[in-house]
Amino acid sequence: MTTIRHLRVFIAVYDELNMTAAASKLFMTQPSVSQAIKEMEKEFGLILFERLARKLYVTEAGEKVYRYARHIIKLIEEMEESLEKNAQQENLKVGANYSAGAVLIQGYIQKYQAFHPRSEIRVTVNKAPFLIEMLRKNELDLALIEEVQNETDLVQESFYDDRIVIIAAPEHPLCARKEIAAADIAGERLLLRDRGAGVRNLFEMRMNQAGLFIKPFWESTSTTALINAAKHNTGIAVVPLLLVKEHLDAGTLMELKINGLDFSRKLAIAYHKNKFLTTAMLDFMQLCRAN
Repeated sequence: MTTIRHLRVFIAVYDELNMTAAASKLFMTQPSVSQAIKEMEKEFGLILFERLARKLYVTEAGEKVYRYARHIIKLIEEMEESLEKNAQQENLKVGANYSAGAVLIQGYIQKYQAFHPRSEIRVTVNKAPFLIEMLRKNELDLALIEEVQNETDLVQESFYDDRIVIIAAPEHPLCARKEIAAADIAGERLLLRDRGAGVRNLFEMRMNQAGLFIKPFWESTSTTALINAAKHNTGIAVVPLLLVKEHLDAGTLMELKINGLDFSRKLAIAYHKNKFLTTAMLDFMQLCRAN
C-alpha cells in the first residue's frame, strides 16, 4: 500500500531525477529509496521512471502521480500546521465550586495564560453535583471541587487543604466562651448554604455524627449574604475559610472553634476517567498542584 512515506520519496526522486541525490535529501539510503519506488510501481502496475544510460526520465504515469502526490502532501502539511495551531490555542472548559471560583481559579488562569496567551478558558462556577454532571456530559474538561465519595467514574486528585469555619460577629455571646461544644451551636440561629452545597453537607454530617440535627435559620446560595448577615449579628454562619479569611484577619468576624469536630476538607481536581488529557489540561492541572 502506498503511504505518505512513499509519496515523499517519489517527490524527492522526481525533483532530483537521481536516486542517490534523493536519498541524501531525505536522509535515507539509496537502496531504501529505490525499493520505495519499486513498491509503488508494483502496486500501480506502471513504470514511473525510465532508467536509460544511468539517467532517470519521468514517464507519463509518473507525471500524473507527481501531481496527485504534491496535492496530497500539501494537504497533509496544511493539516499538520492547522493542528499545531490548535494545540497552541487549545481552549479549556473548567468548573469550580464557589470557594475555588471566588478565590483560587483567577490566579491559576493568569498563570496559565502567561504560558498560553492565545488559549481561552471558559469557567463555570456552581455546586459540585452540578459540575459533576457537566463532566459526565463532556461539557467540562475538569473541575475544582471538594472531594466527593462514591463517584467511581471520576478521577480525583487532591490539590488544596481547606476547611469550613463557623463565624459570628465579635459581640455574639459565644465569642466570649473559651470552650464551645457542638450542642452549644445546635440551637443557635444558623446561617447555612443551600442543600447540596459541599459546606452544608460536611457541616450536617459532622453534627449528625455528634448526635445533633440542625435546623437552619437562613439558607442561601450566596456565601457573601451569609457573611454579611453574620457581621450584622443575625446569627452564626458556616462558610469556607477561603471566603472569610480577610474578615477574620481584620477582626470584623470571629471563628467559633467547636471541641471535637473536624471540619477540614480537601479540594480536588476532578475529571472523567475516560477523558483524554490534553496538553492544556495537563498544564492547568500542574499549576493547580503548585499553588
